[in-house]
Amino acid sequence: MQNLKRNERFFLTVTLFSSFFTSLMAPFWVIYFNKINLDFSQISLLIIINHIAVTLFEIPTGAFADTYSRKFSVLLSLLIGSLTSIGIYFNTSFTVLLFLYFLSGVGATLNSGAFESWFADSFLLGQKEIDLTKYWGRLTSFNYLGSTIGFLGGSVLVRYNIFREIWLIEGIGIFLVFIYVFLAGKEAKLQKKTDEYSYREYFNKIAKGTVYLFKHRILLSITVGSFFFFFSSGIMSMLWQPYFERAGIPVELFGIILALTMVLSIFVPRYADRIAERFKGAARTLMIVSITSALFIFMMYAIPKYSFIPYIIYTAVYSAHTPIFMAYFNKLIPSSERATIISIYSLFISVSTILCTYSFGILSDKKGLYAALFLSLITALISSIPFKRAIGLEKELCL
Repeated sequence: MQNLKRNERFFLTVTLFSSFFTSLMAPFWVIYFNKINLDFSQISLLIIINHIAVTLFEIPTGAFADTYSRKFSVLLSLLIGSLTSIGIYFNTSFTVLLFLYFLSGVGATLNSGAFESWFADSFLLGQKEIDLTKYWGRLTSFNYLGSTIGFLGGSVLVRYNIFREIWLIEGIGIFLVFIYVFLAGKEAKLQKKTDEYSYREYFNKIAKGTVYLFKHRILLSITVGSFFFFFSSGIMSMLWQPYFERAGIPVELFGIILALTMVLSIFVPRYADRIAERFKGAARTLMIVSITSALFIFMMYAIPKYSFIPYIIYTAVYSAHTPIFMAYFNKLIPSSERATIISIYSLFISVSTILCTYSFGILSDKKGLYAALFLSLITALISSIPFKRAIGLEKELCL
């Protein structure tokens, strides 16, 4: 029992402080790069190169963590995260920033899966029966708590004209987490895996899952709907900072705004099942979420000076999408194909993210932020159409 408490304390501490330091610049990063004379197309390319790195390295880094050491993988991720943040502080060259964002993507893949696997193993190995739900709940809560405090901390720093230095503070903070993990992290010895990961095996599974997805009409409809929904929300994630700044909303308030969205994003998903029940089904609820999102995007266009109000409500509506969608999505998938089809879905969303990021950059530079906001509005409305189609297919198939 003492070991369990010590393990939990270690992982909660790492989660709290790593999410705190990585959230300091989150409300301001687009504004920062704009201020060092990067246009929106260049800022978009930074995100695209980061996503490309994640796509390329997700498999080999996962195999590395499984085969050798989760702790070492997490340490390497923290070290890369620290060096990239410090590197951004010392550089304004677009070419160097591209390299740093690519490296940051590689670092992210070293942590994704490795930290969660290490966390699970520290409780499960040597334990006959243990319910991880409450431990995972606490880990998630500490992640949200760290992010919320980080958003507010970033606002305080910007309020006192500490802006560019946030990158340096972030880098040093992540390095302190690295030291803590190195000194305090305990990892059980893992049995070496005899099976090897390969890209050929991965793409064979993807091809098989893709065939299943395209044959299942409801599954395909809601996947297309989600593709457009995340296209719209992806534009919003890039747009809101420069849009608010140009509307005259003080930059130091951005962290407070993001903290409020985080609080609502914690609260709303807890009632996702009741929301879906209230609107008589998941597909209908997802359609309503899309249309309601478009409504609040329009309100941001109509009242730019107070656009932060509909934006905060928009994020609350947005947060209901994933729990409702994933519950519905998984209900339609056979257990034998579940992991593969969810991977396919993730690839769809990655493609959506890359395309919307590129579209935001080009459109904002050539036509302005209002044009990008209009594209977000239109794609939110378009996303409601496949969900409406899914409702019709449910009736047709008597589901």
